[in-house]
Amino acid sequence: MMRKLMAVGSLVLAASVVQAAQLGGRPAEEWVRTLDGTIRISSLKIDDVVAAMKLERGQVVADIGAGTGLLSVPVARAVGPDGRVYAVEIDAGFFPVISQRAEAGGVANVQTVLGGFDDPKLPAANIDLAFFHDVMHHIRDRGAYLETLAKYLSPAGRILVVDFEAGMGPHAQQPEMQVPREQLTTFMADAGFVQSADARLFSDKYVLTFIRR
Repeated sequence: MMRKLMAVGSLVLAASVVQAAQLGGRPAEEWVRTLDGTIRISSLKIDDVVAAMKLERGQVVADIGAGTGLLSVPVARAVGPDGRVYAVEIDAGFFPVISQRAEAGGVANVQTVLGGFDDPKLPAANIDLAFFHDVMHHIRDRGAYLETLAKYLSPAGRILVVDFEAGMGPHAQQPEMQVPREQLTTFMADAGFVQSADARLFSDKYVLTFIRR
């Protein structure tokens, strides 16, 4: 009985640490209900976002903050069986959901990765594209995270970010959870990247791609 109580206590503590170390953090089971909401999914334009990534067969992609794997699976299809998608999350509670979604989607090239708050801890340094979909505003030290992420990218590696325009989205009244495109461009420049594309897909969000300078 004591062991069970200790195990439960450890899980609660781990969930608390996860929530405290990111902005707007919540337990995975709560996020799943939000991220997989029917209305939200219908608004994401997933096919258009994946098309904006301009992926090629055989490429290696990192889905940073993969959540329930909504984009991991279509990206896995886009890079084909010879490619790979690393679905990075700081909460392993998402992993069963991602694995189930990959299996249901008929893809076997999605690998879950337990990342840290300041490091995605990717198992390879040949990433062709790393992307943040509705995630960047949850990262506390964005500049430092991007500088660390850059070490995992191939020489021609790219970074794509989808996030809300200034003053838009559900966190419009929380300045600490706003990442205006101008601020993002500065963080990217400090990490050695310059904007290469701007896909105008949404009225309230930007879809920006960056390449090494």
